[in-house]
Amino acid sequence: MLGTFLNQITKKTKPLYVLFLILIITFLAYSPGLSGDYVFDDIANIVENSKIAITSLDYMSLKAAFWSGDAGPLGRPISMLSFALNHYFTGFAPYFFKLTNLIIHLMNGVVLYFISLKLFENISFNRGASKKSQYLALIVSAIWLIHPLNLTSVLYVVQRMTSLSTFFGLLALLIYCNWRSKPLKLSNSIVPFVGIFLALCCSVFSKESGLLFIGLIYWVELCIFKASDFERKPIVFFGIKLSYILWLGIVFTILGLVYISLPFVGNPSLGNRDFNTIERLYSESRVIFYYLKMIFFPLLSDLSLYHDDFEISKNITTPITTLYSIVGIFFISIFSLFLFKKLPLVLFSWGWFVISHLMESTFISLELMHEHRNYFASIGFIIAGVYGLSECKFNRVRSLIYIVCAIYILNLAFTTWQRAVIWSNLVDHAAFEVTMHPSSDRANYQMARIYLKLMEKEPERKVYYADQAIKYLIQAHESYRPANGSWFAQLHLASYLDNPISEGIIQQLIYNLKNHPFYNSNIGFLSAFTQCQIQQNCNVPHDQAILIIVAGLSNPTASSDVKAEIYKLLAQYFVSVAADYTKGEEFILDALKNKNDVSGNLLLAQIYRMKGNYTFARKYVQIAKELDVRQSWYKEISIENRNIEHAELLGNQK
Repeated sequence: MLGTFLNQITKKTKPLYVLFLILIITFLAYSPGLSGDYVFDDIANIVENSKIAITSLDYMSLKAAFWSGDAGPLGRPISMLSFALNHYFTGFAPYFFKLTNLIIHLMNGVVLYFISLKLFENISFNRGASKKSQYLALIVSAIWLIHPLNLTSVLYVVQRMTSLSTFFGLLALLIYCNWRSKPLKLSNSIVPFVGIFLALCCSVFSKESGLLFIGLIYWVELCIFKASDFERKPIVFFGIKLSYILWLGIVFTILGLVYISLPFVGNPSLGNRDFNTIERLYSESRVIFYYLKMIFFPLLSDLSLYHDDFEISKNITTPITTLYSIVGIFFISIFSLFLFKKLPLVLFSWGWFVISHLMESTFISLELMHEHRNYFASIGFIIAGVYGLSECKFNRVRSLIYIVCAIYILNLAFTTWQRAVIWSNLVDHAAFEVTMHPSSDRANYQMARIYLKLMEKEPERKVYYADQAIKYLIQAHESYRPANGSWFAQLHLASYLDNPISEGIIQQLIYNLKNHPFYNSNIGFLSAFTQCQIQQNCNVPHDQAILIIVAGLSNPTASSDVKAEIYKLLAQYFVSVAADYTKGEEFILDALKNKNDVSGNLLLAQIYRMKGNYTFARKYVQIAKELDVRQSWYKEISIENRNIEHAELLGNQK
């Protein structure tokens, strides 16, 4: 029924018109969420990153923005540049950042349509763009575009890193599929290979997960093109079929991954996480099935920005679902291999999913779970499912199957629209998250922050909002894995209300900073607290404030980079609050011992300038300039040089 209907459409209209209609529907489904605000760490990564707040398109400004990121080993420069261009044209208004993300998402859907078309043409042994291949590709694109699991990669602004990386990765795959759909000749191979290389580079420099598209291209060759030439004959090298070589490559890749993981597993330290490497691997086996549930049966109650309430697997039987999950993964893998000759798309879809999670869902010590990790991981299942249903031989129930599928697709679109409406304002979003995930520290903390903001907007209801904020801050304390944001927030709240500062809160916070895994978020909390004290908006006694800031230095999980940042905060505190430049100098020198970076040398130069030691000030500005090999700090260095010249001139006039 659905197939006949779509076939009639493609006979009467061009498929691209239908694709355009799908894009419009997707835009409408997402449009309520475009009016939402920044969420989670959007503020820290975008609004508070002064280097992307460019006001001109000159080379140095673009270069500074390009290298302004600190996420991942590469800094994700292409994504950072896109944020900078967003700011240049539209300012920091979140609407336009989200709109740009949605446009990228729609572009990904278009590229996916053409990839699916090429794959279906090859699977059906039809070199031309048959009507069936066209409408199947349209369905794949539609399902993926309106799937609610992809929403965080659109409305969670900083996850443009994921969607932009996916765009370039899919583009590389499309170029490859187009090249493989033609006779293999050197003359028609050079340009595609250059295009694939450039697209993959852009993907990786948008986000490191772009490397996975190398594996996905490899997997498409193995499962779809099956190492055959244009005439469907096996490609042979030195008498050996290429398919055998590719399968051998899979074996060596698995062995290589095991070898790479051994140091992580052999030294399963906690680091700055609540779990070690072995616990992470156990937990990820269950996360995988949670992802599968959200891909195939997405429920609004399961979908969330926050999954910090996901239970950690302490061993293979705690909880028992860990064992079931490991057995399930093993069974699916063996079953897929067994069916490969008869039903290759089963292995293709499972392998695509596994490859897509190799970087973020294995032994690397990242957070356990995020929905955006499935942004391109779900594509294999959609392609296999759509094609499998189109080949259904049960004529008596085929119409019923198509009706159920149509309802399923409409439900996906409706769920995405519902999520977008929830994400359209911070209050509804926070209330939804904390209702669905009452054990989440982040959900409770965000709900408390909403009430803190409402206190400022509606001071006449200050007492009520304060009580509600305290309620959710306490729930955050008692959550499954509490971070320290709720304790810092209580200090801010007490100061705002002119209430006595609780000694118990201070001591608990100091204990947490000293003994609990030192989360990356702690530096942000400490920085905000330090500024609050300096600006006299927080009323914590100075001796206790110093104990709070310094606590992390004795935390065994704090890295040298973290300690460097703490020393910088101590220096700023002593200089700003006590005008103690000697202590400030001492702390910055300690910071530089832990990490000799640009910002540390600039801070030291500022201290020497304020002390009137202009020779040393220039020395450390010069060191900062030498360290700034990418010239992303050129503005700050230039400003400090001018400040030194101005201060020296004023000093000479005296």
